[in-house]
Amino acid sequence: MLGYMSAVNKEALNNRFSKIHYLIGEFDVVVYSSVPSSGWIKTGTGSASFSLENTFITEKVKLTNQNSIITMNNTIGCDLEKDSFQLFALDIGLGNMNVFKGTILDGRLTFCSIEPGLKNENEFEDSLCFKLIYKQLSEFENELVVGCSKDHGKTWFPFLKNQYRRK
Repeated sequence: MLGYMSAVNKEALNNRFSKIHYLIGEFDVVVYSSVPSSGWIKTGTGSASFSLENTFITEKVKLTNQNSIITMNNTIGCDLEKDSFQLFALDIGLGNMNVFKGTILDGRLTFCSIEPGLKNENEFEDSLCFKLIYKQLSEFENELVVGCSKDHGKTWFPFLKNQYRRK
């Protein structure tokens, strides 16, 4: 039987999420939607839980946004050899699965779906790309901004923002 042994040492494995440790915890969430003429408007609330499970961060989110409930289970993995991240997102209510590739720059964890095979198509068959940007605002607050692009990532439009406040 063939096996694979990574050259990554045990200390590196233990520190794989050190750059995004601020995500771990239990949070109350305030949801904002982008309104072009008004900026960010509060449209919902919810809760989120990020936990470190083995070699992945698992996020469970439940949001009440206007008249709908959004339930997501997300998994974040880190490839130490490529110094990159991946996000596997499950929209429980809709039964959708999405994969995003991510990097960290200036303390921001950014995931994008602009690569072929990662894009989503809407009911009008437009090719939609998504960008998710996580960042720490303070010791007790984090933010997630979600953007959308219809031109393969040339132009991004923010449409959703979640403010996480540590419980």
